[in-house]
Amino acid sequence: MAYFNHAFYKTFVATSTQASAGTATSALTAGQLGIVTDATWQTIAVSGGTLPANSLAYLVQGSYYTKDAIGNNPGHGGYKESVKSKGINPKFISRVWATNCLSAQQSTASLSLGPDCAPCGKTQFMRLDIKGSPTLRFLNHNAYAIGDSANICCVDLQEFLDPALVVATMANMVLANPLIKPFIAEGDPNGVQTATLVGGSGYSVGNGIATTGGTGSGFKVNILTVSSGAIATYSVSAVGAGYTVGDVLTVAGGTGGTLTVTALTVGGVVVTAVTGAVTVQSVYTIAQALGTASSGNYVPSTDPNGTTKVTGTVNFVGAYVDTKFGNCSFDTRDHFNAEPVVIIASILDETGDPCNDCGVATNTPGQMQQTQGENVVRDLILSERYRQSPFNQGNADSARIREIEMSDEILAAVDRTTTYKAYYIQHTVPRFNNPSGVFDNDQYVYQIYVKCSDTTANTNVLALVNRVVALANAAGNNIALETNSYW
Repeated sequence: MAYFNHAFYKTFVATSTQASAGTATSALTAGQLGIVTDATWQTIAVSGGTLPANSLAYLVQGSYYTKDAIGNNPGHGGYKESVKSKGINPKFISRVWATNCLSAQQSTASLSLGPDCAPCGKTQFMRLDIKGSPTLRFLNHNAYAIGDSANICCVDLQEFLDPALVVATMANMVLANPLIKPFIAEGDPNGVQTATLVGGSGYSVGNGIATTGGTGSGFKVNILTVSSGAIATYSVSAVGAGYTVGDVLTVAGGTGGTLTVTALTVGGVVVTAVTGAVTVQSVYTIAQALGTASSGNYVPSTDPNGTTKVTGTVNFVGAYVDTKFGNCSFDTRDHFNAEPVVIIASILDETGDPCNDCGVATNTPGQMQQTQGENVVRDLILSERYRQSPFNQGNADSARIREIEMSDEILAAVDRTTTYKAYYIQHTVPRFNNPSGVFDNDQYVYQIYVKCSDTTANTNVLALVNRVVALANAAGNNIALETNSYW
């Protein structure tokens, strides 16, 4: 007895579903998906539909081809023949699961220096490592660059250099390095720069007051003055991160106090100044921190470890963009990036060894979207090739041949620039009589892709997949739709 654990995959790219019963497979429109019974070869209802006795279910989708066949020879139904799964006995459905619409996130890194981390006369060093498949493909090896704070002068009696000036100087040197320049850029927390205030009521003067709402997190304010319980003036205690213009943030500690974001921070150097119990945070570009911008330049402190203690943080973001070809010259063998650049920041001492006694380096790995359109189009082409639908590539005239053979219509069915949600249905077809004497099962997985941005289609396809689960449960096969937060 043997069991082969691989599965044959078939791909559907759905834009809608046929939720009503009684629709023939030939009436399904391009991209429309339905559950069909072989008793009538018509759809069953997605809501409450059941299968007739001794019948099988089929996943059927309307073809994306607009013409029947080349040379007007529609043998075996032609190109417009609907796309069908194998017959599915609900009793043998073994698993149903769905992925999440995970958005792509760039990797980030930051380096912070405290008020007493940069003594006058001592050079600070920062190392920035760039790793990952983009670096290996571009350079054939990982890369790094080192920046230093040399040539920053102190005034008479100054004890420490302003840490914001130090991190900006090191970052400017690293970003100018031609080896790693294609992979990184100055980061920006997208914190709150300016906002329109509605004072509310019931507030009192306070520091580091949290806010809620909006697309980001971490924005805090110092309430400087109040008028009859309403916030009159404030300063920014923490700019936060991840906000968008128009966000309405509610200030804690009272009622009705809001800040509507009108502008976001621009720049990668965050300066935090602490005077007593009051923290004020502001953001500058590296050029502004160095004093070389046309406007808005930062004025470095000559006593960053004095009454007002200054901390400087510089932010980096992975910024590599890979070469991508359009549909006209598309080739399934083209590379597409499936891994973000990895950025690792670290502090070094003057001998080049890691230094952990002052300053903090943080690194956040990036994340690729769960199912890229690049994956989907390749899966769809492979599935169509199993159906003997041609896809010509690699020849000088491939673009012309694809136009003749209508392969362009398959390419057009997938948006390669977006993210897709995937639904999977796995079932087996038992072989009860095998001439070889080996009992095994053919196993099939049907992957249904839906654009993450198409909320209506996702709702409808989810209902259809849940109907498949219900059919399996009605047949005595106790399964459930599997989901989690990781895939």
